[in-house]
Amino acid sequence: MYLIDFYNFKPPAELLVNRDESQAIRVNAAKTSLEFRRNAFNTDSVDEALDLLDFCYKIVSRSGLSENGTYLPKAIHPKYSCVHPKTSIDDAMDEARMVMCGAIEGLLKKQGLAAKDVDIIVTTCSIFCPTPSLASMVVNHFGMRPDVQSYHLGGMGCSNGVVAVNLVKDLLRSRRNCNAILLTTEITTPAYYKGKDKHRQVTNMIFRTGASAVLFSNKRAMVRHAKYVLATNYRVHLASRDPAYKCIWYGPDEEGNNGIYLGKDVVNEASRSLSMAMFKVAPSILNAGQIAAYAATELQRKVLGRKVPAYKPVFTECLDHFLIHAGGAKVLDGIGKELQLDEAAMEPSRMVLHDYGNVSSSTTWYTLGYVESVRGAKKGDRLLQIGVGSGIKCGVNVWRAVRDVHDVQDAWVSSPRTRQMRTRTPCLVPVGVQVLLLADARCPCRLGALEGTKQSRLAAKRHWPCQAGCCSGACCMLQ
Repeated sequence: MYLIDFYNFKPPAELLVNRDESQAIRVNAAKTSLEFRRNAFNTDSVDEALDLLDFCYKIVSRSGLSENGTYLPKAIHPKYSCVHPKTSIDDAMDEARMVMCGAIEGLLKKQGLAAKDVDIIVTTCSIFCPTPSLASMVVNHFGMRPDVQSYHLGGMGCSNGVVAVNLVKDLLRSRRNCNAILLTTEITTPAYYKGKDKHRQVTNMIFRTGASAVLFSNKRAMVRHAKYVLATNYRVHLASRDPAYKCIWYGPDEEGNNGIYLGKDVVNEASRSLSMAMFKVAPSILNAGQIAAYAATELQRKVLGRKVPAYKPVFTECLDHFLIHAGGAKVLDGIGKELQLDEAAMEPSRMVLHDYGNVSSSTTWYTLGYVESVRGAKKGDRLLQIGVGSGIKCGVNVWRAVRDVHDVQDAWVSSPRTRQMRTRTPCLVPVGVQVLLLADARCPCRLGALEGTKQSRLAAKRHWPCQAGCCSGACCMLQ
């Protein structure tokens, strides 16, 4: 299956969330407005409201989200609807039209296609499932053909941006000469929690608005312009186990207020599902040396009875880019640890979390946008796409670039990393000369050199430029 192109929606600047400004607005409202306390936390107590606000601020401060770089719709934005957060169906539809139609408009314009050129449309959104469906809303908005195949997938969580690729693949197998669009989002308006359960308040702090539209095709004329081909994919569903099934769910708290519950087992269950998925995918992505090392380890453990650690491959040796669901800082930490990924490999996902927050099933597509905009992908590069969500479900897709790709996406065009990419000039700074280059103010390698980390010292010793990829090969190392 060929991936032709995709588009990440960037909300308007007026919807940016300033962390400190939002906190100040909410603290003032908690002190002065009984209506706010009841609407936001279902309490009359000023002290309880302030305690919950303090908890929320700590969560968002440690979440990996930018101080001023993520987006919320006006209906639940502290700047516009602090005292009266709106979670009605009409408000949710306003958000859905903005992000979903905006993503498809961007994709169609980018590819020079008309809405009537679309043969299959698949939409995904977990919490908000209106009637008619969101897929029908898109068909109506764009005036698509009456024979368009439309499907909506609801309640499948953050993994659905990856898992839904299975459905698109099957649909394209059953129909020739078709264009298919996968539209992924999570509408945050109806998911906004108005209660005092801290487990549910977490999602208010990390989920943000956004959407991605992805174009697949099996038309010969379109395939010639494809960026990637799906090499292999696999999915795992652990819902038969109660700890996995119950660690993420949407429903009422003890007082009847609906919200998304995030349990303490989320990271462990996500890691478990990922391990199972990667075990199945590994034979098709590991190189010959890694397969031989695995075989030798298993021989010692199971045949010779020796107590040796299980073999854990270093995936950076066989894969070039990693598109990991940016569900939160702890989720990324857990997946990075499970796959033994360094910060260079984790950086694209961390930047999505920083600039856009948890945009649910769209996060891995925003990550791909970052990779294309800042680093680029070379022909033959392999990209590992990982989605983890409620269930627990884990989906793994491995894509192979069929041509060189350096496509600055609208969502990343104003990113400092993208601007640096355009103007950088490779250089080599002699060992011992500490120069603060402007190539990348947030480069972890440059910051690591300041701190004298092992990676930076090794790079300095070898007179390397930045090899981690965080600056696309530009030398921004203090060497």
